[in-house]
This record gives sequence, structure tokens and C-alpha cells, in this order.
Amino acid sequence: MAEWTLLESILFCHSAISVRSFSQSFGASGRLDAEYYQPKFERLFAQLERFKSVRLGDIVDLQKSIEPGSDAYQSEGIPFVRVSDLSKLGISQTDKYLNPNDFSNVIRPKKDTILLTKDGTVGIAYCVPQDLDVITSGAIVHLSLKTESVLPNYLTLVLNSFAVQLQAERDAGGSIIQHWKPSEILDVTIPILPKEIQQTISDRVQESFKLKQESEYLLEQSKCLVENEIEVRGRESA
Repeated sequence: MAEWTLLESILFCHSAISVRSFSQSFGASGRLDAEYYQPKFERLFAQLERFKSVRLGDIVDLQKSIEPGSDAYQSEGIPFVRVSDLSKLGISQTDKYLNPNDFSNVIRPKKDTILLTKDGTVGIAYCVPQDLDVITSGAIVHLSLKTESVLPNYLTLVLNSFAVQLQAERDAGGSIIQHWKPSEILDVTIPILPKEIQQTISDRVQESFKLKQESEYLLEQSKCLVENEIEVRGRESA
């Protein structure tokens, strides 16, 4: 309900026209694409000013990965995670692998690293629950918190929220293929709630992932039971 109220106040209640002089537009931001100056973005930042907020670059370090090219793909080795393999809920099984000897010095996601997509489908964030021996594409950046005042699961939820998705839309617009520059990512405005509220949110996020895993396990068990039952009945009727 709160997100709908924010959506309504930003997207539906005001004029969609913004008039800017050259100095107010390109002179201030270096952008000439009209979409960048839509009033909905101004209304978003007006809403964010009501909260204690920080610049993302003040609370995280950003690291970039590599783009090895399709010639480096193998049928086995270290899993190579692309944007299409990443969602808010996790990393799906990939069919692309890299030679571990060729990429031994490339960064791997560590526990509580936040993976964030910056090219193509921008703004997908996922918090890694444990160290992973995978390599991500150059279209996915690694964010590591450098402060204890913000919890990783809370920050991930904020990055996936409408408030940040709209900032990504503004920054990455103006081109056919969306590209969110690391400098723009670090400049994103992040609303910060009190630590105890962050903890409550984080606990609920972790619980939801636990329930998801249990659900997937039960679904797989049910699938196996059905397949076994079909196989048994097939033998009996033969």
C-alpha cells in the first residue's frame, strides 16, 4: 500500500511536462535527452528528501567484473553468471562455464555481496547468502558495504524498490540499450531507516528465502513421488 501511494503521488497526480533552459539542463547535468527531466523524477527526489538519505557511494565499495567473450565459454569449469541468470530471488543454473586457470584472479561474490545489474535489464539486485565460486559478467557489479549502519538485506530491498528503480530509469535512459554507469550507480540516493527497523525487514527477507527453499524442496519431493508412482504402476500393468 505504501509503495502504491508513492507511485500514485509521483506518476499520476501532476503534469508530465517540464520546461528547462539549456543551463538548467545540459549545463547542470550533461544530459540533453528529454526523458531525463520528466517531472516524476523531481517528485521522487522531493519524496526522498522527507527521509534520512545517503549517497550509495558513501556506504558501499563497487567492483566490476569481466566480459570474457563467447570464445571463452566451456561446457564445464567455473559457472559464468550473466544478467539473464540473475533475479531478485537468486542465481539460476547457467550453461556457460569458464576455465578456472584462465580466470583465477577475477573477483568472486562473497557473503553479503550485493550483485547489481547495470546493462540491459538494469537495477536487479541480489544479496549473496554465502561465498560463491562463480564469475559474473561485466554487466553485473559487486557492491560491498563499508559501514555497519546499513544491513545488506535492507539495502538490497531498497535497491529493488520503486524509489531506486526510478532513479535507474532516469540515469540509464536516452539510449536503445540501457547502460547504468558505475558513477551514476554510486550517486543513487538511498533512504535509511533506523537500525531496528532494518533488522526487522532483514529478518523477514531471510525468512521468506527460507520458506522459498522449503517450498522448492517439497515441490521436488512431490515430483519424485509422482514419477515413482507412475513408474510402479507402469510395471504393474505391463
